[in-house]
Amino acid sequence: MGELISEVDKNDNFLGLREREEFYSGKHIHRAAHLILLNPENKMLIQKRSPKKRWYPGRYTYSVSGTVADESYEACMEREMLEEIGISVPFRKLFKIPCIFENKGAFHTVFSGLCSEKTVNLIRPDPEEAMSVEWVELEELHGTIKAEPEKYTPSLREGIQKIFQEGYGKYFF
Repeated sequence: MGELISEVDKNDNFLGLREREEFYSGKHIHRAAHLILLNPENKMLIQKRSPKKRWYPGRYTYSVSGTVADESYEACMEREMLEEIGISVPFRKLFKIPCIFENKGAFHTVFSGLCSEKTVNLIRPDPEEAMSVEWVELEELHGTIKAEPEKYTPSLREGIQKIFQEGYGKYFF
């Protein structure tokens, strides 16, 4: 049996667990967790997804992104942070973005975290997940997403837009 993923309805109510492969059919809604990781210079770490990834290969996304299995959004974030970049930092929930189209898609919960200078040097991206990572200014990222949206995952585009529309920047650590 493959990895089991949390299936939810259009209101984010838990329905049960399904194998990951079933979500590729585009007929089910799942949950995902993402991390806006900032360094001491207030730059955000983004990753360019591996070309082997099923969803949005080669596009830029959050520093950490994961599909929620039989766990909470927070447990998913803690697990994925260690798996994808090799570190663990304190984080907190910022907001949830529903990306649901015709009863398929996901609810994306976005968290924020802050790296110390020491932690920045410990980051080791998983090559299965990311082709590369880079630190970018939030304002620069916002502008680039507007100019070239096809280079970014839908959830990153939505998350960055929400930060600037609703002033979430003041809620970072």
